[in-house]
Amino acid sequence: MTARMARGESSPKRCQAGDIARRSGYDLPQASWSLLEYLDARGALRVSDIAACHGVDISSITPRLKKLERAGLIARGRVATDARAFLISITPEGVQALESVHAARREILGRVVGGTDPARLAVTADVLSCVALRLADEPAPVTAD
Repeated sequence: MTARMARGESSPKRCQAGDIARRSGYDLPQASWSLLEYLDARGALRVSDIAACHGVDISSITPRLKKLERAGLIARGRVATDARAFLISITPEGVQALESVHAARREILGRVVGGTDPARLAVTADVLSCVALRLADEPAPVTAD
């Protein structure tokens, strides 16, 4: 048990998530934000494609999609060629929510790194960019189904 937990304080990650929710006005789990990011970057997708990308079953992703739809952050539309299928897309409110969360994250990050030598920040940014590029090039793990 950490000293923070012994004092009854939340974990730093939970505090940060609460801070982002408070600043942005949106309180969603990280998995939901990831889903919105994915839809924003790729456009409208079938539920099965979203589930496959996140490595989960359709039954696992459907409740999250319904919650986002009720919040007005995504919309469900029919696929013209398949009446059984739906396309899920991010709504203008969903884009606005992402922008609010991004602004809150930038504000927190700015506060955290404020006063740090710009040269050190530049080196850190270069390293993180390289890591992100390498992760993007990694092949997806193969799972046996």
